[in-house]
This record gives sequence, structure tokens and C-alpha cells, in this order.
Amino acid sequence: MKNIKLNVPIIAGILILLVVMGSCKKKKTAPTLTLNGDSAITMCVGDEYIEAGASAIDAYGDDVEVMISSDLDVNSSGTYTVGYSATDKNDNVSTSEVTITVEVCASSMLGDYTISSDCQALGIDLISNDQSILPGLNQNQFIIDNFNFAISQITASVEGSNITVPQNTFTIGSPPLSTDVTISGVGTVNETGTEMVINYTYDAGIAGSGTCTATYTRN
Repeated sequence: MKNIKLNVPIIAGILILLVVMGSCKKKKTAPTLTLNGDSAITMCVGDEYIEAGASAIDAYGDDVEVMISSDLDVNSSGTYTVGYSATDKNDNVSTSEVTITVEVCASSMLGDYTISSDCQALGIDLISNDQSILPGLNQNQFIIDNFNFAISQITASVEGSNITVPQNTFTIGSPPLSTDVTISGVGTVNETGTEMVINYTYDAGIAGSGTCTATYTRN
């Protein structure tokens, strides 16, 4: 039988080279980073944000710590991001982020308000100086309580920063000097849901018609 001589140093060198090559290949593989929740979230001003977190594993199947950074302000409307970063022991980095849209909803506006306005007809205030915002039937609808001397409550809605007050009708004065008044409004709310400016349009018939402005400030 013919003897086969193996060159041990050469074989050892080849094995070491293969191990190093395999190791180098893994070193260039960034961790796999997985969000535990959705990548886009919409919430209302004042809501509690619950961090879902994220997980990461490296090329060897080991867990990697995930670092979280955020500019989120739940008390002010806007678009924010929560960033996630995972760095393995070979300094390979993976990143991801969640986009959070914070909007003013009816729930963001609840409370008692002081109103400053120039809304008058026949010398009578068309809206009360003290009103309250109560919850409506859905996320965007709210109720203005103690609206004026004739109307206890009216409904309104908020969409983004825009407010809409549908037309309402009430009577001022006493017969035969009474007159029906229609009033509606559009306006805006600030980013924290604590101040509204509503431009009302009213028509009091022979008593006059026009527009007026009311500024609502939460107490």
C-alpha cells in the first residue's frame, strides 16, 4: 500500500483560514432587530404612551441589548419618533423606528373654560362667558355645556386642529320683540388642546347679523 504523507502545517493553516473567513463573515452581519409593536401609531394628546419595545439577536443567535431614544411629547400634537438601536459585540449596528402621530381629540379638550368674546346682539351676549367641554359620542365629537342663556348644550367636532360648530337656533327677547337667532362656527384649537379660537357667524334677523370671535381658555 502506498503511504500518503499529510503536510500537517499546511492542513492546520487551511483550517485556521476557514475558521477566520467564517468568523469574518459573521462579524459583518448586523443584528436582527424586531419591533414588538406597530411601526406607526396615532394617539390623542394626553393619552398614556405604552412602550412596546423591541428585541434583537446577533449573527450567533445571542440576544443584543436594544437602546431606545425618543422625542415624544404626549401633551402636544405633532409627529414624533421613537428610535431603536442594537449594537453587537463586533460593533455591527441595526436601527429601526416607530412614527407616532399625536392629535388633539375631544378627550384632550375636556374641562372648564373662560371665554372672551365680542358676540352680542341687541346688547345680549350670544354665548356664555363660562362654559365646559364634555365628551361626545366619539373621539372627535364634544359637547359645549352652558353655551348660552337659551341653549344648554350644543355639539361640536374637532378634526386635527380644526373645530366645527354646526348651526343652532334659539330665541332672544320676548314677544312681540323676540327674534330667532341662528349661530354656527369654525375655529382652531392649539397643540395642547387647552385653548380654542372660534369664529361664530350669527343671524338675528332684523336685529342684525354678522361674525364674532370667541377665545376659549381652559381654567
